[in-house]
Amino acid sequence: MVDRRLLVDELNRFALTLTTDYPVSDALHDLVDNTTAIFDVRGAAVSLVRDERLEFATASPEDIAALERVQEHHQAGPCVEAFRTGSPVLVTDLATEPERWPELTTVAAARGIVSLASIPMHLHGDHLGALDLYDTRPHPWSEEEVECAVLLAAHATGYLANASRLDRARQTAAQLQEALDSRVVIEQAKGVLAGQHGIGVDRAFDVLRAYSRSHRMPLREVARMVVDGELRP
Repeated sequence: MVDRRLLVDELNRFALTLTTDYPVSDALHDLVDNTTAIFDVRGAAVSLVRDERLEFATASPEDIAALERVQEHHQAGPCVEAFRTGSPVLVTDLATEPERWPELTTVAAARGIVSLASIPMHLHGDHLGALDLYDTRPHPWSEEEVECAVLLAAHATGYLANASRLDRARQTAAQLQEALDSRVVIEQAKGVLAGQHGIGVDRAFDVLRAYSRSHRMPLREVARMVVDGELRP
């Protein structure tokens, strides 16, 4: 059973946060909390890829984290399979196939988890991880549930991919700004040295660069010290 009102609310939330600075960690916490309510299951979790490994990111409630961590440790389990294959992994009752993921089955049994669904977080060329649903009863996952879970995972993937691009864009902008700021202070330092030594600005730049290299200091730092009167190479 899917609570479509809650599902629509969650999809709208991702749409509204696509271009905002809403923290990724908060978005993931909201995702697993709301997934649990939308699908009326015991819990939900997200694992994300880093350096070609899936790593546990967040879970609701907290005891569900153990199910993700055992999969992270062994790099085996439904979330790993879903991520690698790009297809949902659905298990109605773990007891019917205990040898498939023995470590996970043991941890699940200790927490009363009987069924699970792992949904790949894939969208176009972005493959980011898996969204996992866990339940305490045998759960034959319906076509509607799977379709809605795939839709939710795709929206979450879109949000995360966009957040990553925004972060890279900010880093690039910061690097460009730093480069521009460096050029300004270097030009100022060239003028200072040219006046102090009666040399041309090209020669002044050679002096700056030689000092930077011989003292293994960043060129911008040498320039700043010249401008501030702390250094006279």
